[in-house]
Amino acid sequence: MRNRRRKAEIGVLAWCGLALTRWTERWVPDSWVIAVMLTLVVACLAVVVGGASVSAALDAWRRGLWTLLALTMQFTLMMVLAYACAVSPPVTRLFGWLASRPDPLRPRQAVLLMAVVSTVTAWLNWAFSLVVTATFLPFVVRANPRADFRLLVASAYLGLGTVWHAGLSGSAPLIIATPENFLIASGILSELIPTTRTLFTPFNLVYAFSAAVIGVSVVVALVPPADRAVCLTDEQATRLMITSSTAMRPATMLPADRLDWWPGWSLIVSGAMLLSFLVQVRQVGLGSAWTIDNYNLLFFACGLVLHWYPKSFLQACADGVRNTWGIVIQYPLYAGIFGLMTYTDLGKELTALFVSVSTPRLFPVVVYIYSAGLNYFIPSGGSKWIVEASYLIPAGHALGVSVPTVTLSYAYGDMTTNLLQPFWAIPILTVAGLRFGDIMGYCFIVSAFMFVFTLLALCVIPLQL
Repeated sequence: MRNRRRKAEIGVLAWCGLALTRWTERWVPDSWVIAVMLTLVVACLAVVVGGASVSAALDAWRRGLWTLLALTMQFTLMMVLAYACAVSPPVTRLFGWLASRPDPLRPRQAVLLMAVVSTVTAWLNWAFSLVVTATFLPFVVRANPRADFRLLVASAYLGLGTVWHAGLSGSAPLIIATPENFLIASGILSELIPTTRTLFTPFNLVYAFSAAVIGVSVVVALVPPADRAVCLTDEQATRLMITSSTAMRPATMLPADRLDWWPGWSLIVSGAMLLSFLVQVRQVGLGSAWTIDNYNLLFFACGLVLHWYPKSFLQACADGVRNTWGIVIQYPLYAGIFGLMTYTDLGKELTALFVSVSTPRLFPVVVYIYSAGLNYFIPSGGSKWIVEASYLIPAGHALGVSVPTVTLSYAYGDMTTNLLQPFWAIPILTVAGLRFGDIMGYCFIVSAFMFVFTLLALCVIPLQL
């Protein structure tokens, strides 16, 4: 009886979301442990399904273990440079100005602002969005005390579940566009796939814009009545404010200090980076030039300019490195899984399985649902693509579905269940002092809308993008 009353109070979708969160927190271990467990499962499948001997499976795992060191460094840099840009003084000053724009008497405006900032920044860069929203949230809360705190936190997480993998930092599209990537080296891809065939296609651009509108509209519609809103006092909101760790320029400096702080170094390096990128764009076009390396190059240049002083930029990067240990420690394990898929017959068997259970028109939907489900346990777009690409791309080829179509179907699935998985919400939740269960009801409702919308979109996606 109590459960029924609780369901009626918060809505069936929200109740299901809270139940799912409780299950996750109780049973889903750390992501590194999941990577180890998945390695054991795949190794067993390589022996049982792929027909490999135990020694052959072990050798395949060893061969794959260090194949992704370049990719690991690329994604590590992406996180570090995004963090440096997000905590720069100009961005922090922008936060204060933006947070004061909504009318404090109209909490819906604050929710709208938080949702738009989350969505736009996630489209630009997923790591940048996580840091920006976690840093921006206290500004919004303090300036808009009547807004529901839980919904503001959910809105801050919105972009990671609606647009990030369809945006400029989408891991899978960037990987297949980057020269000498692991799929080219292993023979799974015969040529690079420029982002003009994935991220910058009309279909993906329309999808990303529509997903953004739907996500923002849903959270705005979820604003509770004033008497049911959970609000913070001024004192509580002030305690949320993050003190910037950006290095401050000292008043008295030795000659060596003057060299460390001279902004000319930043201008020289950032100018050279921007010029080299523009030259490459002129030579091959933006779509072909938009790779992981050039993406990081632009964030590197922006970080230098935003901090102005080299010492400030380096301090921010040093702080950002602390957030990258997960990638550094987990990617070798996923590289080992890729080795098990590639250097045994397991990848071929999984390819045949996907071909047998699907049709060309249905395959994008199958990829989407499969990727969304697996993302709940492997909440990393790059890591999961390492696992899935080795058999999804060949299966798509066998069914006559292009690599760009398979990649985008995967990318959309990778996003949806981010709203049901607390892994990437940790920075925001840490700042807010909340548990994922406090926002899960809102996130679950948004994910339900996104699931239906994406299924409809994939029913009409061109099979040859």
